[in-house]
Amino acid sequence: MKNRPGIFLLTASLALAQACGANEQQVSAVPAAEVDLKGAETSAREDASFDELFRVAGSEFNVPPALLKSISFVQTRYQMVEGAEEFEGRPAVHGMMGLSGALLEEGAKLAGVTVEQARRDARSNIRAAAALLSHRADALRLDRTRASQWAPAVAEVSGIQDEEGRRSFVQDEVFRVARLGLGTLSKEWAASGQGLTAEEGRVEQSLAVAPDYAGAVWRPSPNYNARPLAPRMVIIHTCESGYSGCWSWLTNSSSQVSAHYVVREDGGEISQLVRDASRAWHIGATYQCSNNSNMECGLNGRSSNDFTIGIEHGGYASQTTWPVAQIDASARLLCDMTRDNRIPLDRYHVVGHGQLQPYNRTDPGANWPWTDYLNRAKAHCGTGCVVGGAILTRYNQLGGAGGILGGCRTNELTTPDGIGRYNHFQNGSIYWTPDTGAWEIHGLIRAKWESMGWETSVLGYPITGEMATPDTIGRYNHFRKGTQLGSIYWTPDTGAHAIHGLIRARWEALDWEKGVLGYPITDEMVTPDGVGRYNHFRKGNIEGSIYWTPTTGAWEVHGLIRDKWASLGWERSALGYPVSDEYAVTGGRESEFQKGYITYNASTGALTVRMK
Repeated sequence: MKNRPGIFLLTASLALAQACGANEQQVSAVPAAEVDLKGAETSAREDASFDELFRVAGSEFNVPPALLKSISFVQTRYQMVEGAEEFEGRPAVHGMMGLSGALLEEGAKLAGVTVEQARRDARSNIRAAAALLSHRADALRLDRTRASQWAPAVAEVSGIQDEEGRRSFVQDEVFRVARLGLGTLSKEWAASGQGLTAEEGRVEQSLAVAPDYAGAVWRPSPNYNARPLAPRMVIIHTCESGYSGCWSWLTNSSSQVSAHYVVREDGGEISQLVRDASRAWHIGATYQCSNNSNMECGLNGRSSNDFTIGIEHGGYASQTTWPVAQIDASARLLCDMTRDNRIPLDRYHVVGHGQLQPYNRTDPGANWPWTDYLNRAKAHCGTGCVVGGAILTRYNQLGGAGGILGGCRTNELTTPDGIGRYNHFQNGSIYWTPDTGAWEIHGLIRAKWESMGWETSVLGYPITGEMATPDTIGRYNHFRKGTQLGSIYWTPDTGAHAIHGLIRARWEALDWEKGVLGYPITDEMVTPDGVGRYNHFRKGNIEGSIYWTPTTGAWEVHGLIRDKWASLGWERSALGYPVSDEYAVTGGRESEFQKGYITYNASTGALTVRMK
């Protein structure tokens, strides 16, 4: 494939037309802005929702918490995955740390948990990986105070057999992510003097540009043969592993499998393994048009490898969300290959592996964003789109193509629940329903909403545009799902986090971000005992929380009293959950819990625990 320049926003006059009683405006389509993709990736990488689990496991097994977090982001992007077989001979991976086979069993044993716990429980899975890393570090006699010295231990727990794949996993992924930064844990690692420096342990590698797509690197696989037919379709796969483990297996001659391309999770690298004109070995099914809406029935009985191009993606069919940067990078590749091979950009010619091989494959999974994916590919190929009705009115209020949202990227589409309508634009989206009206959402707030599942998430639809907080530091959108209200708040320091339901109502009663708690620094999370829910907050250097259970309701706890409660084991301590906000008492402050009190003496600074 040949690289072609991107599509530029046209400045010519835009035609207006009447359709179904509403104005519609033809707008030139443009690719998604790179700044949005980078911002979404940074937000995902720095997500602090599981930092406490990494911190506790790291402390228990003497492994840097930031290193555990980096491995988790590379392997699963902090998702509890239930892996499946994509390639014969490679065991399925499990949990946030991507542990598989014998490594999963060994890690579970070292951590003192069952294999089933290590598969399905996030805390147990992280502890198993930490125990495994620590055990390898001991065996290798590593200097744990030097970050780069962890490289061989990280390589050994990667589950990757190929030496070059291991090197890439450590240097190009785990250490690269650690250098980019993982939020608070990275800062703590750096402050300890033991973190990864800019150049320490860095190993540079020069790779050739791919022959068919200049946006990819060339890692040739020996697993291919001559193609008997020209490409007619593209098959979308998931690796059921991370990126390096995927391409290194597909370039291994003993694996007897391959694909044409593999796309890294952050979209920052694509590997071409087989020429487009050659037949890769990426699907085990013969073609049956009954699996594809009775399209291309003349191909029935042929191996699907004969006439398809295969794109693998680092990730898992079971994951709930997909990185927007990966989807966009793959869409650029898809545009290029379909244009050069004259393959229609539709769901009959761009198909899932599980669609053509339904008896033992499900990838790319139920949550692959087909509509967004194909719309992005069409936008990169230069297809125009139409904006109309209330969405057009709001778009024009925001400045149209010259405003904050930029150029149009999709036609008006119906949401999966059949209730709403939306257009995607260069820098964001506008969503409309009859009850909420049309509201824009963009930047990192949109990226957070997308990661939660758009309007199908607990937040529902936006009921405001993005607005500035009264202190001018933050930005927010409000949402509604049924009768429940929710919000996403963002600041440069805290990132974007969701808050909703009764926890949000308590935060509102405390005067939002102007109150004692400040801004949320996590989404709403489930407590380890499975009973409660909570958000953490920060104002200046003081952290706070709101905890809720069905029996206690929602109450805040912050500052030194919160620190004391945390040191006792949070809600798992003898005190249980908070049942009041912090209140004034003679000589200090106090919070009440289910089974006792924590009192702060302002004169002495002493914190006293008193049981009921």
